[in-house]
Order: sequence, then structure tokens, then C-alpha cells
Amino acid sequence: MKMNRTEWIIVILCAGVLGWMFTRPPAPKPDAKPGDKPAAAQTTPADPSNPAGTPSVTPPPEPVKEETVVIKNDAAEYTFTNIGGGLQQVKILSGQYAGKTEQTLNAQENYGQRDAIGALSTGAGSIEKLAYTIESQSARAITFTNTTNGLKISKKWELAEQPEDKKATDGYGYLWSLSVTFTNTGDVQQDGQYYLYSGLLGWLHGNDLIQPSLTWYADGSAEEMDWSKFDDSSFFGLGGTTRHQKIEKSLTDMTFAGVHNQYYAVLISPNDIGSGKVWTQRQWITFKDEGHADVSGHGMEAGVGMDSFKLSKDESFTWKGQIFAGPRSGSVLNLLEGERRQAMHYGWFRTLSRLFLGMLNTFYGWIGIYGLSVMLLTLVVRTCIWPLHIKATRAMKRMGKLAPMMKELREKHKDEPQKVQMETMKLYREYGVNPLGGCLPLLFQFPIFLGYYNMMQSAVEMRGHSFLWVNDLSMPDTVATIPLFGGIPINPLPILMTISMFIQMKFAPQPAMADNPQMQMQMKIFKIMPFLFMFFCYNRASALALYWTVQNVISIFQTWLVSRQPEVELKKLPPRPSFMERAMAAQQARQQQNKKGPGAPRTGGGGGSAFRDEQRKK
Repeated sequence: MKMNRTEWIIVILCAGVLGWMFTRPPAPKPDAKPGDKPAAAQTTPADPSNPAGTPSVTPPPEPVKEETVVIKNDAAEYTFTNIGGGLQQVKILSGQYAGKTEQTLNAQENYGQRDAIGALSTGAGSIEKLAYTIESQSARAITFTNTTNGLKISKKWELAEQPEDKKATDGYGYLWSLSVTFTNTGDVQQDGQYYLYSGLLGWLHGNDLIQPSLTWYADGSAEEMDWSKFDDSSFFGLGGTTRHQKIEKSLTDMTFAGVHNQYYAVLISPNDIGSGKVWTQRQWITFKDEGHADVSGHGMEAGVGMDSFKLSKDESFTWKGQIFAGPRSGSVLNLLEGERRQAMHYGWFRTLSRLFLGMLNTFYGWIGIYGLSVMLLTLVVRTCIWPLHIKATRAMKRMGKLAPMMKELREKHKDEPQKVQMETMKLYREYGVNPLGGCLPLLFQFPIFLGYYNMMQSAVEMRGHSFLWVNDLSMPDTVATIPLFGGIPINPLPILMTISMFIQMKFAPQPAMADNPQMQMQMKIFKIMPFLFMFFCYNRASALALYWTVQNVISIFQTWLVSRQPEVELKKLPPRPSFMERAMAAQQARQQQNKKGPGAPRTGGGGGSAFRDEQRKK
């Protein structure tokens, strides 16, 4: 069947909208980086030896010597710096949440010179550069101190206590307890309102589905904000764009706040839950992705507010909390409690997503291969919804058998659309066919699909794990590149997914009213859907294409099994009284009962009551 011009326009628009939704690139690099201000030359007033009044440039201060300390456990390697008294960077070691690779957060070598996680800030872009003294250190803790202008600041970092039955990689190896104590050692009152800096998290790869974002859980609700919120544009960008340099928010009952990208997060949690403030900025960065093209885009950084204080001489104020810096995994964050699992942002069907992730990790514990675990989980899910699949297939077959009769009705009453509709409903009623019978089972499958998909797109468990020809399940499965237009990658899994979708559509029962123009248009669009899915998955994590391919193969097998069953028979049902007819019959039965007299046996009873008979005689 050929498509006319209108149909082609609709298809192209659909493809364009989907392409824009799923593959829109990061915003272009701004003219000035938010928070990056050019260093202005400091000047001194003119003096007698300089009669012309030419300002003299004050030389910059001597650079502070940096000292670093590395504390390592089975989960990660932490590099502390005395500049800011915090975490310079966090290296996630190879294992379940990094595969054969190592992932560095707030990386100096990737993002350039960065401020330390846990450094103090007085506002957006204003982060301390104080040189602290390392007062003490051990295999699990380190303490920094600094005294400036009569205010002594002490920061004590200590790895969180780990239950005996848990490993560091289960979650506690990524969690630090932090206490910050301010002490007034001078004679002047000290006022303070500080934030703790989250560090900077950017893109990992150019094909990431989830953008770097600010995240928080406050007042019983989890929310996130990506870099696009810094741009206020009119309809489709017409009329200009307003760019914000920073965004500040006041939160109530804040449990945690921080930043995350697709697979990793830095979350700051105060021990005392209360009102708090958060600021965030975006920074344009270029990530040196070894073995792949460099990735440029906006990273996100934030500051999480502490309570303000006013200290007289010798008074102190202490903030206590925890900082998580590690994999953004539902299993890890759920184990650590404190509502940190809300940082996954699974959406409405989060319960299903958490269930599927738990099953995925359970299968991995049995098999030890994430690729096979994805296939096994897909098989289990498809098996559980098989009854719905059978019900939908049978309903579509029954509708297909009605197609000739419906065609005859349309030809018989082609000038009376209302008559056609009434006769069609009568036809459904006579043969006991529900026109939504094929749709409702699919509708029930929709939450399952969304729960599974939302889990898969942010599963850090896929990162660095290989399967068959796939080197990294969190990356495209590129096996070769065609040297055209800058290089066209050959990714087998999305191609196999597309082929399996076409085969699945071939096996599926054809819908009723195939000769209806509207239905024909829908069928044409359905035939283009596999290409749209391939377009969406082609440069995404290969784990998604693996999941969809396995699901299609299982669906083909299930449809084949259903086709081997006896053919669905279409029979007229015996006439069934309408609601009004049943109501009239019930009324007539009551009237007949009243005519039988007082002593007549009653329906459903024992023939009357001596007490009631005596009362009637009176």
C-alpha cells in the first residue's frame, strides 16, 4: 500500500518529535560559564611616587601548598585534600558497580581543577579555598582544622559503621559521616551561614539517557532539576532565551540534597531534618572519555545549606550529617535507608522498578553475568504476563472473525453512520465480543513495561560488564565503523531488535476492519515503529536493546504457541434479557408473591412465621 502526502507528513512529524525528545543534544556552550569570573587585577590607590595616577598591579598571593591523603576500602579510593578540607575525588573501584572499569567522581583529570566535596560555601559559586591542617588521620577517618579571623573550623570525616553481615560494596563503603564544628576563639561575635559543596558531576558518555541533575528529597517528595531549567525560552525558543546564572531553593523537612548523573550520585544528608537551602549551578565541561570521543556538555554542582549561627566568645556550633559518594543504584541506596533510594526517580511505578532491580541482582548473584541476568529477568516478566498476552491475542482473533460481518454492515448502511454504530454494538453483544478485549490486557502491561524500562535506563549495574560481543552493557555494542560522514557505527543489537520487531508484527493477529482507512493508517504507522525504536536505541546502552530483543523473541514464541491452540470459535450467545427486562421480571415476581396470601410459603424461607400470622389475625 502506498502512502499519500498527508500520511507521509504525519509519519515524518512523529519521527521528528520522537527524535527531538530522545536525542536532543546538550545546550550550546554559553558565552560565559556560570560562576566563572575573569580574575580582575587588584589595584592600589595612586601614591606620590606615581603622579600620573597610573594604578599599580598587586602581585597575586603565593599559591598554597596542597596536601592529599588517600583512604581506600574494597569499594572505593578516596583522595582528601587540605584545600577546603574535603574529598578531592572519589574513584569507584572495579566490581559490581563499575565492571572491569574504574569510575572517578569529581575527577581532576577529566574536569580540570575542581573544588573539594564537603568544602564550605557562602553562596552559588563562592567556595572556600582555605588551607586546612591535617590534625589526625587513620585507616577510616581524617580530621582537618583551620583558624581564620578568630573562627576555628574543624571537619571530621569518618567512614560509616558497616554491619558485620554486609560488604563495603553493598553500600556502606561509599558513606561518610561528617561533623563540622565552628568555634569562636576571638572577642568579636561570629555570624555564619554556610553550605556544603557537592562537587561536580557531568556526563559520562555522549549517549547518556539521564542528564546531570540536582536532586533532593524534602517535605515527603523527591524532585530533580537538570541543566535545562537554567534557560527560560518562549514557545519553541521563539522570542529569545533568558539564562540564569544560578538557582536557589528553600526546602522544608529536607532529608537529602545533592547531584547525580546517569549512574553516580553525591548526596548530603543532615542528621537533623529541618528547613534548608540549596543552590545549584551548571558548568560547561569536556569529559575525556578514554577510547571514545570527548563528551562536552553541562555538569551540575550544588551547595546544601547548614543552619545559621551566631557565636559569642568560646561558643561552638556543630553540624552533623552524612555524605554518600558512589553508585546511583537502587539496591545500594535502599540498604542505606534515609530515603536515599528516592534519588533514583523511577516515577509512578517505582515499586515495580525496585522489584525488578532486586530480581536482576539476585539473578546476578546466581549466574555472575549481567547479560544472562537481563535475559532471565525478561523471561520471568514475560512469563508472568503471559495470561494477559493470551487473552489479548484471543480477543483480537475474535474481533478478526467479526470483520466480514462489520464490512457488510458498513456497506449496507453506508449513508447512516449512527445506524452502523448501533448495529455494530448489537453484533458485539450477540457474539459476546468486547471491542476493548485486545487493548485492556495490553493496558495492564503498560505499568510493567514502564517499571522495567525506568529500571534498565539507570541501572549502574550494567556499567563495565561485557556480554558476548558487547564490551560494556552501558554503552552501544559497536563492532565496526563505516568511514562515511565522520564514521557510522555498526551496532548489531539494535539491528537484531528491529528485525525481531518486524517478525513479531508478522506473527501477531491482524486487527479487525483492516479495510478501514483509519485502521490502514494506523497499520502503516505501526510498520514504521521498529525503525523509530532502532533510531532511539541505536546509540544508547546496549542493555536496553538486549532487553527489547529478548522480549520480542519471547513474544514471537508465545504467539506461536497460541497459534497452535484450537481456533477460536465465534458463536451467538443465547438471548440475554436487558436490565429493564430483568427489573420488570423482579417486580412481577414480587406482585405474585403478594397475591399468594398471608399463609403462603415465602421464597427462600420456611413457609412463614407463627408470630407473624398471629400478628396479622390481630
